[in-house]
Amino acid sequence: KAKGVDLIICIATNDAFVMEAWGTSSGGADAGILFLSDANAELTRSLGLAIESDVFVRSKRYSLIVEDGVVTHYFSSAEQSSDTWAPAVLSSL
Repeated sequence: KAKGVDLIICIATNDAFVMEAWGTSSGGADAGILFLSDANAELTRSLGLAIESDVFVRSKRYSLIVEDGVVTHYFSSAEQSSDTWAPAVLSSL
């Protein structure tokens, strides 16, 4: 909140029940993080971040900063996953 963040959302290609359980078990939901399902991978595919297989679709790891519906910063785990972690994102706010 001190950095002007209104909402933190965690999105994954898991179903809504898995996302709810993940939010609860991680403590993230209690901290105010919204855990959302992209079960059909519509967002993931539209961002070009889908990892397709014969069984399911996974998402590459990433973080975004979005201001007024516009992506202003994109953080990729292509080099290392820590590039998508909170300290990297917060340093760009």
